Amino acid sequence: MTKEEILQVLREKNDYVSGEYLAESLGVTRTAIWKQIHTLIKEGYVIDSQQNKGYRLVGVPDRLYASEVKYGLQTKLLGKRVVHFNVTTSTNIVARQMAEEGVEEGTVIVAETQTRGKGRLGRKFITKGGGVWMSVILKPNIDPMHASSITLMAAVSVTKALRGMGLEAVIKWPNDVFVNGKKICGILTEMSAETDIVNFIILGIGVNVNNDIPLETATTMKAELGKEVSRVRFIQALLEELEEDYLTFKEKGFTPILWNWRRFSDTLGRPVEVSCQDEKIRGVAQDVDEDGSLIVKLTDGTVKKIVSGDCRHLKNIKEK
Repeated sequence: MTKEEILQVLREKNDYVSGEYLAESLGVTRTAIWKQIHTLIKEGYVIDSQQNKGYRLVGVPDRLYASEVKYGLQTKLLGKRVVHFNVTTSTNIVARQMAEEGVEEGTVIVAETQTRGKGRLGRKFITKGGGVWMSVILKPNIDPMHASSITLMAAVSVTKALRGMGLEAVIKWPNDVFVNGKKICGILTEMSAETDIVNFIILGIGVNVNNDIPLETATTMKAELGKEVSRVRFIQALLEELEEDYLTFKEKGFTPILWNWRRFSDTLGRPVEVSCQDEKIRGVAQDVDEDGSLIVKLTDGTVKKIVSGDCRHLKNIKEK
């Protein structure tokens, strides 16, 4: 008997449930039920207890507990297993360790806070409570040269989930998601691969939801909507969008995903400066090709393909 099983019964009944009924249904003693009820209360669940009536679930905490994320989640693959941490180093680090141990595809690792969150290009990613910090283990059975497509795919999924919550999200190449000119989400993918096959991909996603951050260059869902957002409802929406896009990618390839990426792009058609290695390339972003590379037309009319880099939007091509 687990506390999740008790929660399931309380949710289904949506009324007072006697300790005797819970004990008989779950095959344990009433004392064991009482102990688990108090554990749930310590975790933030609001459970009303009435003599001769039993227990009733009144409220749930704003925590991304596995039982909360999985309850009502409409997916077949992603989120079948959810691992929750109050604090961890980095969900990507934990996910990689689990993937190397052979954990099943679709496992989701989520944390309330991270002490060593990672961003693109080796940057530190500060992750305080109130956001959604998660990693998903994927095993797409693809050539390593196509792995970058997963990153762009994730940006599309996040954008669709944010738009579903009422936010006009857009994508800055390659995978940053913005709302009203401010970053709201970062994505980092890491992989383990052989010469011709990917063993697994760790898809790390961080979304500012209700967390407090400096709002000069970044933003949160709470700041944009003017109210707190249910993180559980958002992470469920995100996993559902992500699964739909991932299954499409596995069945039909990257082309239909790329169509959506272009539709949501805030980069295409704009003057940009892309820093890659020791070079800064300026021009107008023309397109993104099938491997996720940015196609930039330079001022001299030549066209350059940029596989990876740090992209900055410019007001005009001569901007300093």
